[in-house]
Amino acid sequence: MITFAYTARDSAGQLVSGTLAAETTEHATAKLRGEGKYPTSLNRNDLAKFTSRTTASAGIKIARSELIQLSTQLAIMSETGVTLIEALGCMLAQQPRPIVASLLEDLSTQVQGGMDFSAALARHPRTFPRLYIALMKASERSGMLGHMLTRANSYLREEHETVRRVKGALTYPAIMLSFAILTTTFLLAFVLPKFTAIYASKGAALPVPTRVLMAISGALVHNWPWIVGGVIITVVIGSFYLRTAVGNRQWNWLQLRIPLMGGMFRKLHLSRGMRMIGTMAGAGVGLVDCVATANELCDNVYFRELWDNVSEQIQAGKQMSEPLSQSNLVPRPIAQMIHSGEKGGKLAFVMEQVAGFSEQELKDTITELTRYIEPIMIIVMGFIIGGVALALMLPIFTISRVVAR
Repeated sequence: MITFAYTARDSAGQLVSGTLAAETTEHATAKLRGEGKYPTSLNRNDLAKFTSRTTASAGIKIARSELIQLSTQLAIMSETGVTLIEALGCMLAQQPRPIVASLLEDLSTQVQGGMDFSAALARHPRTFPRLYIALMKASERSGMLGHMLTRANSYLREEHETVRRVKGALTYPAIMLSFAILTTTFLLAFVLPKFTAIYASKGAALPVPTRVLMAISGALVHNWPWIVGGVIITVVIGSFYLRTAVGNRQWNWLQLRIPLMGGMFRKLHLSRGMRMIGTMAGAGVGLVDCVATANELCDNVYFRELWDNVSEQIQAGKQMSEPLSQSNLVPRPIAQMIHSGEKGGKLAFVMEQVAGFSEQELKDTITELTRYIEPIMIIVMGFIIGGVALALMLPIFTISRVVAR
């Protein structure tokens, strides 16, 4: 038995609250109605405080992998004829994680209270993307909940896989670069000062590379508090600057033009936008709403401006392919394929095919990028660490000549 905390109205319309024990949410609701009470909220007692606190602010947030798992379960149950309330109750009873159980509890309570499923999802914008909510709205009009859940789940999986690949491509060079910086700092701060004392006692003339490294090492050892403070201040100021409109725009510009990785980011934003529009259009959502959703969920200001322009042109009566073909962010073959889809009346199908094509190009780009990054980072690390080692070894030859004389 589960203990539930409830708030309800009695037959006189007065607000009452309390707790009761029941096996499921449905049994608890039936008990309350049997007592002449009409529940307005119903939560498991151990999660009531947590649920009310999180839903009162920005909703509950769960990991994307957990959302995909829940969406898959819900789609399978809906396709087999299980009602939405029964499916949510079954998933809630088997859910071991409190935060996910809180989410399911809130969704079940809101749906039982008469709220649309899409409106219940909209209470948790940090978990459910706008596209997901839009597809659920479309399912409420068409009565095809299982089909729309399957479509939404397919989008979530594709997006999750794409983002995972991009993060994987960025993680490797970040780790290698961090290792190179830490190793160099260790050599300059702890190893080189010991050699400096040896070289000074010999009175030999040191080569220029060694003197430069010794100067850097001395500055690092004697001024490290100022250096650390300067780095922290720079990071803080930089983070605040990137949150401004100008800083964000400059960062997005750099993202799209950085060597090797610029093409990857272009394909990422384009494939996500195309996948989003194709998925929603295939579900019967209006094209203007599809483009507006792609604009809202895009992270790059230049692609947001592209989708803004597309939306304006569509509302002015033009085809979607026209502004896309005029943009340097969209490859000409993709714009041509979309134009063909518009002429043939199969825009949604073509958009999803284009999204798949762009995602495959992105995967190929990431594979190629990883192939190039590995030798480049090895060369960079070898140059830095080898240069430091060479600068340390060069004075030995000078000292040997002094000793020989």
